[in-house]
Order: sequence, then structure tokens, then C-alpha cells
Amino acid sequence: MLTSEEFLEHLRTALNHLYDPDHLRRSPLAPLFGVGDRFDTPYELQRILTEAVDGLEPDASVPHHSPARQTYELLFYRYVQQFSQQEVADQLGMSARHLRRKQHSALEALGYHLWDQLRLGGKVHEDIHAEGAEESAASPSVNDELAWLKDAPTGSSADLGRVLPAVLDLARPLAAQHGSRLKVSLPDGLPVVAVHSAALRQALLSLLSVAIRRSGGRQVDVWVTALQWEVQVQVQAAAPPDGADHLPKADANSLTMARRLTDLCQATLTVSTQKDSFNAALTLPALERLPVLVIDDNADTLQLLRRYASGTHYRLIDAQDPEQALDLAKEFSPQVIVLDVMMPDLDGWEVLGRLREHPATSRTPIIVCTILAQEALALALGASAFIHKPVSRQEFLAVLDRQVARQEPESG
Repeated sequence: MLTSEEFLEHLRTALNHLYDPDHLRRSPLAPLFGVGDRFDTPYELQRILTEAVDGLEPDASVPHHSPARQTYELLFYRYVQQFSQQEVADQLGMSARHLRRKQHSALEALGYHLWDQLRLGGKVHEDIHAEGAEESAASPSVNDELAWLKDAPTGSSADLGRVLPAVLDLARPLAAQHGSRLKVSLPDGLPVVAVHSAALRQALLSLLSVAIRRSGGRQVDVWVTALQWEVQVQVQAAAPPDGADHLPKADANSLTMARRLTDLCQATLTVSTQKDSFNAALTLPALERLPVLVIDDNADTLQLLRRYASGTHYRLIDAQDPEQALDLAKEFSPQVIVLDVMMPDLDGWEVLGRLREHPATSRTPIIVCTILAQEALALALGASAFIHKPVSRQEFLAVLDRQVARQEPESG
């Protein structure tokens, strides 16, 4: 039986690791919320917790210094925005010691709100403990094996021109055992991809293993294509006429591992397994290819955001002079624009209006990034998102990811 105190501790830990996919996947909260067995468990749990915090936001008529508003803002800035305790204390105008007391109360308010909402007080948890016991015998060891990805240094990257041939060398003995042939198309001049090379090797090996076993001694095709800001690796095999309708357990486990690895690497994997074929497409973000225009007169801020984007698939284009913004936007066609509105020479709100009116940028997502507490105004004037300075690396990259994802066409 899970106690409310244990639930609060699990909640505190999950909020402290809100943008850590590996930690969220292992959180005891995942099965409680019914998302423990999903391939996108971390992001579903992240969504649930973020929406729970958002649900505490009081009506606009509630005074700024009311306890309810302070509870919401503390949780929002500390966990959703990932500000440090000192930054939150400065934001809310209180001492760090006072903040720590308030933070404990705010977590309790959120925890008991969720506890009552999910009616966990009256819920029998034998099934959860049974699932946890089974998980402890298998899944934790898998997560432990993948924990190194969480601690991988910023800027991890891989050269497919080197990684793929090495992977194929490893896969050829298995292909020979099954009488299969590997046919590869690997063009020159591919961009480096923003994923850890070891994770990429293991994901590719998992996909090739399934394709080889499904091929029934036939050819397995592997080809790589450079897209605009991504690189796609496709693995395809035609199964024999008497192929199985369902994946055997070994193949299912291999695909689960491939999905976990690509999930942790911010890549995407689509797989189609049919009786007569196997098709997998692994789409990898190209290193520092996707253009993002940052308009900010502060050189220190520009340097900080460049450091945040280093080693990712984002390429930051600086515009310290807002008068240059439109020309740079027309030259580089950024996928996202980040705009400060506190600038001395040209008001950022005016820049936002110009960008929204110009055909070259009218549909480009614009993120307002400022010290001003003007989120409602920013969104009303056409901004796609709002982030409050000082911004953490996790939140900066997360808001970019969300804006890019909204532009991608939905599959199938």
C-alpha cells in the first residue's frame, strides 16, 4: 500500500528530474498514472506533471501576492522552468530560506491535489507492487544499462560514414548464419548527427538483427538519405511467403531496445512489421543544422544561448541589432525565432509585429524570451511561446523542440 508520504517523495523526485527521460521512465509514478508500459513513458509523465502544475494557476483576478499564486509560481519557475532556488527566490522577492519553506508547502499542495484527484487514498496497490516486483527483476537492469546516456557529455555526436560500416561488420556474421545478404547505400558528404555514437550503434544493430531474422535468407537493404536538417537510415527486408504474422519475443525485445535508445537520443523511429516485410526508418537530427534566429541586444545572452545549443541539431544565428532581423530571416529561413523585447533602440514588441506582418516570417514560430512578466501580452501579439529569463538549458531546448515538432506533418 503506497502511503501519501511515499507518493510525495516520488513526486518531488520526478519534478526534480522533469526533463530527464531515463529517470522519468523509472519513476514509480509512471504505473500509478497508467503510463508505465508505454514507449513514450517519460514524455507522458512529464506532460501529466506539467499539466498538474498548470492546473494550480489561479484566476487572473487573484492578487499577485496571494498564497495560491505564490504556490503556482514557485512550482512553475522551480520545476517547469527549472530555475535554481536562488533564481526563484529572486523572482518571488523572498529569501532562499523562506523559499525552501514555501517550496515544501507548495509540493505538499500539488501532491495532495494529485492524490485526491486520482483517489489514490482508497486504491489497492497490490497490482502496482506486483508489477514493481516484476520490473525490479528485469527493467531496472535495462535502465541501469542505459543510464550512461543520461550522463553523456553535451555535444555528443556521430559520423554515420564511420558508424554504419562498423555496425555492418558486426551484423555480417549473423546475416551469414541466416543466409542473408546486406546491401548498403551510403552517400558521401553526410552531416554529422547529434546523437551519441554508442547509442546509435546499438540501435542500428537492434534493427539489423530483426531485419536479418525476418528476411528468411533474403536481402536486407540499408540506405541513408540526407534530409534538410536530418539524416534518415532505412532498413528493409522482404520476408518469405511463410513468414510469421507476429514478431517473436526476441525481435520484439530488440525493437523495444531500439526505441528506448532513439527516445533517449531525441531521434525518431518508425517501424512497420508485416507478414511479408519489415521496414524501419530511423531519423536522426543533424548536428547544428536547423537554423534558429535569436534577436537580442545582450551579447552575454547570445553567448549563453549559443552554448546551450552547442552539440544539438540547432544552429543559432545572432541578431544583436534588431534592424537586421528581417534581412537575416530572409537569408537563413529560420525554423524558429527567439526574440527579446527589452531592447534600447527598437522596441521588441514592434519587432514582433514586423515579423508577424512580413510574408517571410509570418508563419515562423516566435518565442519571446524576456525578463518581463508579459506572457499573456506576448501570446496575444502573435508569439508562439514565452520563456522567462533567466532560462535554463533544458527549458530553452525543450521550447525549441516543441515549436519544431508542431511544424512537422503528422504521420499516418
